[in-house]
Order: sequence, then structure tokens, then C-alpha cells
Amino acid sequence: METKEKILIAARDVFGKKGFYETKMEDVAKEAGVAKGTLYLYFQSKEDLYQCLIKEGIKYFIQRLKEALESQNSFEGKIRALIKTLVLLINENRDFILRMMYEIPLANLWNERIKSVIIEEQKEFARFIKDLFEDAIKQGIAYEGNVEVLSNAFVGMVMRPIFNSVIEGTLSESVEEEVFSIFKRAFIKK
Repeated sequence: METKEKILIAARDVFGKKGFYETKMEDVAKEAGVAKGTLYLYFQSKEDLYQCLIKEGIKYFIQRLKEALESQNSFEGKIRALIKTLVLLINENRDFILRMMYEIPLANLWNERIKSVIIEEQKEFARFIKDLFEDAIKQGIAYEGNVEVLSNAFVGMVMRPIFNSVIEGTLSESVEEEVFSIFKRAFIKK
């Protein structure tokens, strides 16, 4: 594993446990098993590390979701794989995601650099979902409509119940099944 990757994994864990303000670069260095000076070879500041962590985290999520989709042939199989992978990823990164959801809007962390990183990566995710729906509509599997609206509706419909279940600690296969069942009734032609 490369040093930068070790640092990012350690940073995710430390930020997840302590939050942005309580985390010190020394904490991350110790968790990563590197000298504090080594962190500064890769990141100018704690904010820079945090921004990189968010950007790389979103890229990692998208890559894993793409891999999940590529493992399936049918539209329904792709959606099931997408939901299952989202649940897995959110569970794996629960502490960091929860901290990030609460800290960024409340603290002055929502600066232009973080905002632009998140928006740019979200655009990539949106393109990815739009492509999925465009293919399904072309194949006559999904209801026709504005692909932008359909993909946004899908993201909201899938992400919200999964996030809520993770936050409440009630996530289970039945939640995954219910989300898929609602998706199927709303988007897939009979």
C-alpha cells in the first residue's frame, strides 16, 4: 500500500472518531504509522488532507459502484448491485460519513474548495446514473421521461432511506429489499 493511501485510510478513521476540529495531524500520522513531516509531503494542511479525503472517497465510491454495475447484465440486477454496494460502502465508512454530514454544514468547512470538489464529483456520479437510465429507457425497460429528473429521483429515493437506516442503526436486508421494491414499482415497466 502506498504511503498516501495509508494516510488517507488513517485520516478517514481519525476524522470519523474525532471530527475535523479535534483531529490533529499528529493523530493521523500516528494512525498511519508515518512521521508527521511525511504528511506534509502530501498535504499542505489538515484542510487540504480533509478535502483530498472527500474527493478520493467520492471517487472510490463511484469506482466501486461502477464495478458493481459491470458485474450485472440486467437493469434490475444493476440496480440491486448498486443498492447493495451503496449499503456496504456507507456501512464501511459510517463514522466518517456521519461526521462529514454534520460538520461540513455546521462548521465553516463548506468553503469554495470543498464545495467545488463535492459538486464536481457529484456531477460524475449523476452522469453515471443518467447513463444507466438512458440505456434502460432505450431498451424499453424503464419508463420514459426526463433522464435528469429520473436519475435525481432515483438517487434521492435510494440514498435517503439507506442513510437514515445507517444513522439510526436499523439497516438490514429488508431495508435494501424495500428500497428495491419501491424502485421497481416506480421506474420499471411491467
